[in-house]
Amino acid sequence: MRNFNITKTVFSLFIALTLLPASFAYAGYTETLGQGMFLIDESFVYSWVDSMWDNDGNSAAMIEEVERYEPGGGKQGVLIPEPKAEYMILINKLQYGIIDNLSLVLAIPVVLHTHVDPNFRWDVGDYMRQLGRPYSEQDFWDWAQSMGQSEPQAWTGNKGVLSDIVVGARFRWSDYIKQFKENEWAAAITITGVIPTGRLADEEEVVAAGTTMWELATQGDIGFHLSFDKKFKKKLDGRLTIGLDLFYELFFDKELTAPVGINHPLLLNLRPFVGDENGKYKKNPGDFSGFALKFDIVPVKGPAWGTWLSGGDKEKAKNFPPLLAIGITYTFTHLQQTDWMSQSELWDWDREELWRPGYMNNIGFDVTFSFFRLGAPLQIYGRYASSALIPGKNARAGSTVTGGLRIPLKFW
Repeated sequence: MRNFNITKTVFSLFIALTLLPASFAYAGYTETLGQGMFLIDESFVYSWVDSMWDNDGNSAAMIEEVERYEPGGGKQGVLIPEPKAEYMILINKLQYGIIDNLSLVLAIPVVLHTHVDPNFRWDVGDYMRQLGRPYSEQDFWDWAQSMGQSEPQAWTGNKGVLSDIVVGARFRWSDYIKQFKENEWAAAITITGVIPTGRLADEEEVVAAGTTMWELATQGDIGFHLSFDKKFKKKLDGRLTIGLDLFYELFFDKELTAPVGINHPLLLNLRPFVGDENGKYKKNPGDFSGFALKFDIVPVKGPAWGTWLSGGDKEKAKNFPPLLAIGITYTFTHLQQTDWMSQSELWDWDREELWRPGYMNNIGFDVTFSFFRLGAPLQIYGRYASSALIPGKNARAGSTVTGGLRIPLKFW
């Protein structure tokens, strides 16, 4: 058998998830908290990905097939990886209103569990006379084991590991423009930044996954959002809001360490020709940019009770959020070329070919129950979002399910 080389394909699982909505630090596009108000937001996210959109917009496995041939002979078979990656994440957010139209946010995501299964299968090839049968998958891994390379197994890790902390600020500048208020428009700018507290994937593991925002492909090191909301309080009794968010997520170069093949000598012995004397090389994931269009619909406003939250004033309670709100969001995200920077231009290109420019089409559905009108300072929400429903290009087809609650607090 010839050399076993599936490094370029399996290695791509290190950054396989494009699952969470960009800039998850805020709930709405132009919403801010009142002056002196705190908002605690706790959410649990389950995300998974088991396929991608290729360069032609077709659904494909995240890792390429590996065809095996006898030297100068027939086809032994095809090794077919069909991996699936899963994340469970707890997101802790705290927002604070500096003034009525300027809010700060601190988001602390903690990865509770990560599981990646390479899920190899074997497609048999030609009849081999010397064996009296075709090669089997067991034959393949027996040969690999004879060279010191065992079959990669499912990997589980990141149990309670901190991800990158996100800080941000949102300023609703339209409050100072009379025409915006008169026409029921709101506009805001949001800036977010990442504190690099996450953990990189173990370079010596084939299907490991890290907890940084870069590896989760969630948002950039610095993010910029320009957002608009159009409300219909007069014409539709406030039952519809249309939001538009334009965003750009900037990523910095990341310094990585090339593996030496401690656990996988045939797959990950890369340091002699990839890294410098310390095994270091750099990578830039490529920036994200795009837009999101959201429709918030209010099917049930609910009663407005004069409780302690409104000081016994029913009219004031009518300004609280509705009992039931439903949101539908479409997000288009353009992905720039990923750039590898090592001592091997051939190795760089081999990986860059798998991470060419592309785009994602993400559809999200969310529902929010708010009990403010009933006298309880509590919101419960759920969300489903997926980039697997509408074809994309050179992008992972991931999905998420989120459940969470929000509690407002004011101490002065």
